[in-house]
Amino acid sequence: MFGVTPAPIYDPAQQLAYLKEHMVFFRPGDIVQFKPIERDAYDLAVADVDAGRFDLRIRAVEFSLDAFLADPVGYPKTLQEALA
Repeated sequence: MFGVTPAPIYDPAQQLAYLKEHMVFFRPGDIVQFKPIERDAYDLAVADVDAGRFDLRIRAVEFSLDAFLADPVGYPKTLQEALA
């Protein structure tokens, strides 16, 4: 996976709200969805990070391997609905 995100995923000082409990954003079992944004939106997000106003949309979902295997195309859509 290659890309650039305005959202820090590592904060050893744990000053960002979504990194208070763990200094690294991704943990085993996490399901992550990235979305493309335009440069202007990226720059605004970076400014929000610098000002301490940035937060990520994080939702708890429970993954079911059985449900995924039964519907590998439809099941991911149900997971994405949690972010809507």
